Amino acid sequence: MEFEYIFEEVKIKPSNAPRFRLNGKEVDIWNEKFINYHSRNISDYVRENLIRYELMNMDPFNEIVGKKIEKELIKTALMSGSNILFKGKKGYGKTTFSKSILKLLPEKILAIKGCKIHDDPTQPVCFSCKKKVLEEESVELVFVPRKWIRIPGDPMMTTRQLIGGISIQKIREGYDLDHPEVFTPGRVLKAHRGLAYFDELGSIPSALQTLLHELFEERQVTTPEGDIVPMKIDSLIIASTNPANYKGVSDIKEPLLDRIEQIDIGPPETIEEEIEIGLRNMSLKSGARIPEWHLKILASAVRCMRSKNCRFANRIEIEPSCRATIKLFDHVRASATRKGHEAVMLSDYGERFEVIKLALRSRFEIDYDTEVSKDEIVEGVVNDSIDSVCSSIYNSIPRNVFSEIIERISEIKVVNVYKANGLADFAISMCKDISEVKSALEIMLESIARCSGFIERISDGVYSYKAYDR
Repeated sequence: MEFEYIFEEVKIKPSNAPRFRLNGKEVDIWNEKFINYHSRNISDYVRENLIRYELMNMDPFNEIVGKKIEKELIKTALMSGSNILFKGKKGYGKTTFSKSILKLLPEKILAIKGCKIHDDPTQPVCFSCKKKVLEEESVELVFVPRKWIRIPGDPMMTTRQLIGGISIQKIREGYDLDHPEVFTPGRVLKAHRGLAYFDELGSIPSALQTLLHELFEERQVTTPEGDIVPMKIDSLIIASTNPANYKGVSDIKEPLLDRIEQIDIGPPETIEEEIEIGLRNMSLKSGARIPEWHLKILASAVRCMRSKNCRFANRIEIEPSCRATIKLFDHVRASATRKGHEAVMLSDYGERFEVIKLALRSRFEIDYDTEVSKDEIVEGVVNDSIDSVCSSIYNSIPRNVFSEIIERISEIKVVNVYKANGLADFAISMCKDISEVKSALEIMLESIARCSGFIERISDGVYSYKAYDR
């Protein structure tokens, strides 16, 4: 009898249902209080929530900065019940997008208590749950939160890891259907009634990719030995991959690509979006302020390394992603906070930009034949970025104000930004907060030093009038 449950399709209605219990109390799962937590496909929940967001004129993916076109494509694909493949270089938000989609699933669903895949009480696919609802007088239920299951691309992945282990022989020998030796769900089955995220789909072995053809289209799996896994998997399937010419990336089989909609995810289009992504995702949420000029310097340095116009473009093989921007913001804030600075200063970059190198070294790759080192490239792009921001600041200084600044510096000869020397008033207009005044004064003096030559930097935060004979 137990063996028959494996392939039997079970539909439970009020007329043939056992007594369902939740938290020890009998409940009617068909009443208004519980009806929305079972008996529906995941894609139905997604469509309903997408329409709800549209009616409220709200962005369901507000965690994602920019990407207006990509968001529209995702909503269309989800509405049509399609699988999605995010394609793009590392660090541009493919995983973040998949997690943002998760909110379209219900916050919680009713499942049969003890089920390894959180089966629906009215249409179970797990054979142990089929037996429970057909044979037992009372079945205990539980609420489970929405599920996001990562299935990492691993060239060494096995069928058991991907799908699970089902031993028909153990069942024939009399083992109970929920015995661990009878059924161990793999990652795909654990994503039942949730979101299955295939991270680096191309890195899954070709033989296992073949198994996914059937999963992506028919929501079931046939093992390499030809055995049908008797479970219809109800999952929202999202996958990601890097470009085909990307280092270490394997091809995705064409029949699998035919069952999935590709959406390209690229870098932020503007520096404002780059900065916003960096600020939103920082690990260090408090500490020294990062003034706008430092945000622009750091973000511009990263964006420069992605640009064909970068003077090191022909030396850079793999460009830094948004993760580089995020860690740059983290590291300079950490450096400034450790030193007791209210806001980031140029010295927080390190004497030779060591703090910036810490964030960038592991996040870009260069041509092995090049004679220029990673550190030299970082120093070059950061200096170029400082020059660019300083030039913008210098050009924004009114000429009469500039004359007053130079006159004041010529009188005091040496300016220490940590003591201000009566020059702070000139920098206040640049600040969003009073704590930024010293940082603002420093970047203003640095801009004058780099663009006019009237003054020069002689040490951390100290500038000298050039005509002054030390």
